[in-house]
Amino acid sequence: MHLQSLELYGFKSFADKTIFNFHEGVTAIVGPNGCGKSNVCDAVRWVLGEQSAKSLRGGEMADVIFNGAESRKPLGFAEVSLNFTECSQELGVDWHDVRVSRRIYRDGNSEYFLNKTLCRLKDIHSLFADTGVGRAAYSIMEQGKIDLILSSRPEDRRSVFEEAAGITKYKTQRKEALRKLEATEANLLRIGDIIKEVKRQIGSLQRQAGKARRYQALHADLQVLDTHFSHRKLQGLESELGDCSAQIARISETEQSTRNEINERETKLAEARRELDAADERIADGRSKLQLLENEIASHRHRIEFNEKHGVELRQWIERSRREIESAESKLRDQNAEIKSANALVEETARLLEQKNEELKQLTENVAKQREVFRISDQKLRDTQMSLSKDELRHSAVAEDLRDLRERRDATRRDSETARSRITVAQADHKQLNAQIANARATTETERQTVEQLLARVRSQEDTLRQNRSALADLEKKLSALDRTIAENESRHEVLRQLNEEGEGLAQGSQALLKSKEFEFVGALAAQVNVSQELVPAIEAALGQNLHALVLRDTARAAEIISHLNRHQLGQAVLVLDGIEHRHRPTKHLPPTAIDWATNKVQAPETLAPLVRRLLDHVALFKNLGDALIAIRKDPEIAAATLSGEFISHAGVLFGGSGKVRKDSLLERKARIGAIATELTKLRREQARVEQQRVLLESQIAAATVILEKAVVSHQEAQFAQTASASKISELEREEHSAEQELESRKSDCSTLERQIAAADEQIRGLEEQTAQLEKRITEARSEISLVETQRNKELQEEEDASARLTELRIAATTHEQKHQNLLAQRAPMLARQTELTELISTRRADIESYEARLFTQAAEDESARNAIEQQALECGRRETEIGKLVTERTRRLEKINS
Repeated sequence: MHLQSLELYGFKSFADKTIFNFHEGVTAIVGPNGCGKSNVCDAVRWVLGEQSAKSLRGGEMADVIFNGAESRKPLGFAEVSLNFTECSQELGVDWHDVRVSRRIYRDGNSEYFLNKTLCRLKDIHSLFADTGVGRAAYSIMEQGKIDLILSSRPEDRRSVFEEAAGITKYKTQRKEALRKLEATEANLLRIGDIIKEVKRQIGSLQRQAGKARRYQALHADLQVLDTHFSHRKLQGLESELGDCSAQIARISETEQSTRNEINERETKLAEARRELDAADERIADGRSKLQLLENEIASHRHRIEFNEKHGVELRQWIERSRREIESAESKLRDQNAEIKSANALVEETARLLEQKNEELKQLTENVAKQREVFRISDQKLRDTQMSLSKDELRHSAVAEDLRDLRERRDATRRDSETARSRITVAQADHKQLNAQIANARATTETERQTVEQLLARVRSQEDTLRQNRSALADLEKKLSALDRTIAENESRHEVLRQLNEEGEGLAQGSQALLKSKEFEFVGALAAQVNVSQELVPAIEAALGQNLHALVLRDTARAAEIISHLNRHQLGQAVLVLDGIEHRHRPTKHLPPTAIDWATNKVQAPETLAPLVRRLLDHVALFKNLGDALIAIRKDPEIAAATLSGEFISHAGVLFGGSGKVRKDSLLERKARIGAIATELTKLRREQARVEQQRVLLESQIAAATVILEKAVVSHQEAQFAQTASASKISELEREEHSAEQELESRKSDCSTLERQIAAADEQIRGLEEQTAQLEKRITEARSEISLVETQRNKELQEEEDASARLTELRIAATTHEQKHQNLLAQRAPMLARQTELTELISTRRADIESYEARLFTQAAEDESARNAIEQQALECGRRETEIGKLVTERTRRLEKINS
């Protein structure tokens, strides 16, 4: 699994979307203080589920959202995503790439996403368990965390090693399982309390049920009485209804004539109202048109007033523009005269500047030629001087080399004699080292064999210890499993025993009698008999409700017990009576398909055996219902019970079917108690045997550990001795190699020194010849330098004179050039001012024409508005007359309607 990238948006200082790509080889983020390294670590911890705002250096979780800056607004949420690749094998998922995201809003709500799918934080923790990835895991180390781990206590470092060892996931699962077990135990306690409370409330609920039944009976009587009362009341109301119907008929006749008269008047009134509404509409229309005319007149008058005011302003602007034109024309004439004078001066300075430039060009060419001649002479002088210097240096070097060669030749001769003596000493040392190496190798071989023997012994002990520890771990697992199984069986046995003692499954009255201290019982019949597990359904079907029977210690009190049940309304109970003679019926032959008689399969105490025989008399047991039906048809005097729980009585009544399955039946429970007790005995014997094996293995492991520690110490000592011998051999071999190299070097040096002596003699002869030649060349070069220096001084004087004249001419040309530029600079604003004045005159003339055109347009508008006002005033008078007539007509009609 590889961390591919980290994406941040709106998290702390990362306002914009930022992506960190972690390529192969990237192991750390390094940067100066304040660059955001800690924010990156916080982002990784946060996206992996950090819930503490304090750990993220904030007051609340919403503080991680970018809070704005001078040039940026705050963001509404923050989001961080981690992208992993190559995850399918490490995480055990079908995805090659995994993307984990977390988003938080300003209201504090967080969302987690796994591959862009909404998920729970628990899902992310489960996915990355034992991978080293987590908010507090060792895979992400912030600044200072390594020092903290190294300086912490061993107990605090344990979590890091547990995470690396891959057991954190199992510890988490164990903690979750323990939490669920505690919750289950708490639920069981609550269920027990609820059962006790419900049992305690049964009596109260029975009393309430009796009250409810009495209420239902009284309510039924009340309904009958209420029905009779309603019937009598209905008869009286029907009599009153006949009188009211006759009176309604008389009123209806009078009502019809009155209604016809009202309809005629309403028709006339509606016609008059329609005419009145039409008159109102005409009046409203006339007033609306009158208002429009008055608005148009007011608009024309406002337009005339505005045009008069604007006309005064336009005339003022025309007058001001004409004055500006006269002033600009005067300034333009003055400016033209100044420009003409400046042009003349510019032309004169340009002519003089051109003349000076021509002279400067000719003089510059002459100076360049003289400088070239001087440069050639100077170069020749420098070349000659350089050649002389080289020859002198060469002469000195050759003389120095000659002295060195003579000295080295003498020293080499002395070294050659010394090397011969050292060769003799080195040969003797080499022979001595060879003898020491042979002895050391023999010792090393002996020590190596000892180390191999000890190593084999250590490995054998380690294998034995590993096997014993593995066996011990298996035994501990087995012992733990046995402990859990025993605890579970003890718990089930205790629950079933308590249910049996409390009479759970018996009739309500039987349970009440068992709890009562007033009567003494041996117990329920079901608790006194024993039946094998496979026959329980058949025996239960055959006994039926007789299983609920209670065995009395004193059967004389049976009537008193029944009276007690009736008096306290505790329900029904089944009691076993003794002293009743049983008529013995002749023995029947067992049907061929039957398993056996039921009485032979039920074990009961001697006191209850007659009762069991009476209850199960002539009841045969069959494997299935088909065999039972065939046997009953052949012998109707027997009863039959099947292993699946069907029962055919002596009277030929069949009981069976897919009723509610009862796993807590009385015989079933008793059989389960016996089976669990037997299983507990076996488990405890197995537990004791495994515990003995565990103790034996622990003692064997302790002994093997002691032996292994001794063997390891011996092996380490032998290794140290072998290492020391090997080091000594290596040292001797290095010394031998060094001695061989030194011997060869001495021999080589001796040969080299002899060759060097011969070569030095040859070089000395050559250097003596070079010295004579160099002395001759130095004398010739010095004569040539004297002649060249005389000619060079003459040319240098001529070049200096020409340079002085050139400098004077350049100064004069620069002066004329500066004067010319000044004149041009003075003329430029004059030309700009000339253009500006010309444009101003043209602009003002155009403005005058525009203002005069607008005055003419306004005059035409004023004339048109005055004509419109006259016509609209006449129309207003006419409209007012019409409206007056309509109002008079409306008033007359309204008076007519009201009358």
